[in-house]
Amino acid sequence: MSELRKKILDEARRIVIKIGSSILVDPKQGGVNIRYIAALADSVAKLSIDKEIVIVTSGAVGTGMAKLGYEKKPAVIPEKQACAAVGQIELMHTYSEEFAKCNMSVGQILLSAEDFRSRDRYKNLQNMIKVMLAKKIVPIINENDSLATAEIKVGDNDKLSSDVALFLDADLLLIFTDEDGLFDANPKTNPNARLLRFVPEINSEIMALAGKPDAAGSAVSTGGMYSKLKSIRAVVKSGCNAFLANGKRVFPHQVFYENAPGTLFTGSSKKLSSRQRWLSFVSTPRGAVVIDAGGCKALREKHSSLLPVGVISVQKHFDQGDLVNVLDESGTPIARGISKYDSETLKLVLRKKTADVHALLGNKVPDEVIHKNDLVIM
Repeated sequence: MSELRKKILDEARRIVIKIGSSILVDPKQGGVNIRYIAALADSVAKLSIDKEIVIVTSGAVGTGMAKLGYEKKPAVIPEKQACAAVGQIELMHTYSEEFAKCNMSVGQILLSAEDFRSRDRYKNLQNMIKVMLAKKIVPIINENDSLATAEIKVGDNDKLSSDVALFLDADLLLIFTDEDGLFDANPKTNPNARLLRFVPEINSEIMALAGKPDAAGSAVSTGGMYSKLKSIRAVVKSGCNAFLANGKRVFPHQVFYENAPGTLFTGSSKKLSSRQRWLSFVSTPRGAVVIDAGGCKALREKHSSLLPVGVISVQKHFDQGDLVNVLDESGTPIARGISKYDSETLKLVLRKKTADVHALLGNKVPDEVIHKNDLVIM
């Protein structure tokens, strides 16, 4: 084990472990892979002596598919939601029983994007999970797929795991997949592909190794390698480390104590604050504003507030207090922030100077569309 890897893993105290459906669903019979969860509980018990463990689980839909007789994930949303509702009960029952055999308690938390959009709900969620960890309860987190629609979905569970790692200020995100880590070529087609043990930065060349953004994992899973790298990129930018390993061959304690193979991604030395993490990565924007070149320059070089005079157009509906993307004229995101205007009011004052805005709407309207304290540059 390299000195850098040993140092990072030894110092990590709060660990978020993401486990995919291809690992949790029995490949032969369908349903929950009970033997795997039993072995996982034993592994987590070994780690929990001096570390806090949070698990982000997949598998509810895949488990329900077996119960309801589906061979492939249903495309119709209500059918998928029914699979999740049925599967979640069996999945959590198995977690509870197997962890209890190791004298550990677990707690179920089902989330949607709305839990991250609201700053108050976000903080409440943080506080509740910290209480669970203090009481040595292992939080088992999943997206609320039985109710999720496109508007309220977090995304796939790779993104959910990075969101959880960010809002809990975790030291390490451990993602288990069906590959041994990140390779310098596709190991399924190139027998000479080399496992990358250490990635100091996720740049465009590293992202290219993940293949196409829409490449999915299996009949029961959602995200492929691109999804995993995108999620890892979010946490390392915030200062959290990440590790990618093969969950079919490796258990969590083996990553820390037995030099198990995998890829270590080191976090940025510049850690973001909780509010910056929420603005940058965790919450899902409601809409967007497009700004001109002058506005882009003011935000990037002066870290100014965004004023109506720099806003060219508005995309989608959003309310006052919603998180919105800030785009340049080519549509490239350059910032995110909390809007002091709703979208319909903002449309009335596009390109207008502050004096003209007040003449039109009165002096009670804010000067800024987004105040600089509620703005983060991407």
